[in-house]
Amino acid sequence: LMKKQNNFIILFLIIICSCKPINYINENYHSKYFPIELNQEKEFLVTNINHSSFGKDTVTYYLKEVISEKFLNLEGDSAYRIERFWKTDSTNNYEIKDIWVANKSLNFAQLVEENIRFTKLIFPFDVNVVWDGNAFNNQQSQEYRIENLNIPFTVNGLSFDSSITVIQNYKSNLLEYENSKEIYVIGVGLVYKEDIEVLINSADSNDFSQGYEFYQELIEF
Repeated sequence: LMKKQNNFIILFLIIICSCKPINYINENYHSKYFPIELNQEKEFLVTNINHSSFGKDTVTYYLKEVISEKFLNLEGDSAYRIERFWKTDSTNNYEIKDIWVANKSLNFAQLVEENIRFTKLIFPFDVNVVWDGNAFNNQQSQEYRIENLNIPFTVNGLSFDSSITVIQNYKSNLLEYENSKEIYVIGVGLVYKEDIEVLINSADSNDFSQGYEFYQELIEF
């Protein structure tokens, strides 16, 4: 009888150890890379470069995002209104630029940019996970993936212990170069965004004939 009881205890312990609710832990931990809180503010420096036959045209401006309201979207889920302001000079006052909307669930984090819904992250994630960033819009399927996970990152003198890099698009050959990525840090969210799509002259990766470069860098939060 004692032997049977011991066997039962061992079996019970094995069952307990095999039931790992780690997905829920990871979901809670990973979701911190996409925090959504009322009155949260972030300020960025944006650089937009257009390349054409006339040369290179560079525009810089400051961008401020403020989470101003929580509401229920058409699906009945909680969503957050993000008011985006901009100014071309640091001494000027901010003016409203546009309104975006963010929402987050146990499975994903989404952002509606210019009325287009993108799935920015899925939970839980690791470096082997891929997903379709355009799954909830009418655009062509686009594979997103995690390139770096939980590594330090510094931008404009701001240092963070843990960041992830989401590769949204990448193409490189003798004629064209495309690179779109976003970097998120725990407790802050997006801190860096890069979107490049250019044509290359004479296989020179530093000589662009057509296209654009977009850089968005956190400067204050």
